[in-house]
Amino acid sequence: MEMNVEKTRLMRISRQPSLVQIIIDLKQLENMEYFKYLSSLVTNDARYTREMKSRIAVRKAAFSKNKTLFTSKLDLNLRNKIAKCYIWSTALCCVETWTLRKVDQKYLDSFEMWC
Repeated sequence: MEMNVEKTRLMRISRQPSLVQIIIDLKQLENMEYFKYLSSLVTNDARYTREMKSRIAVRKAAFSKNKTLFTSKLDLNLRNKIAKCYIWSTALCCVETWTLRKVDQKYLDSFEMWC
């Protein structure tokens, strides 16, 4: 089995990301800064800030799309439960595996205040 050089990408994960040069059949493999894997964003600096911002943006869009539901005359407790179920649970899926920095914690706190 041969490796398809055109479809192959590489990424070095490090706190100080740097480019790696690998040449196969006189073609250099493309260095990636980030990529999506199983709906998670993997970055070359091993931080979760980009993933967090991406998830928050998607959840804000979902919230805005259903704004009439959340601003309706439904009971406030029911609206809070719906928001926790659909917005919070998907935004924070697998967050327990993240290593958070203070900046990342501020993003999460501001998202919590927004919801």
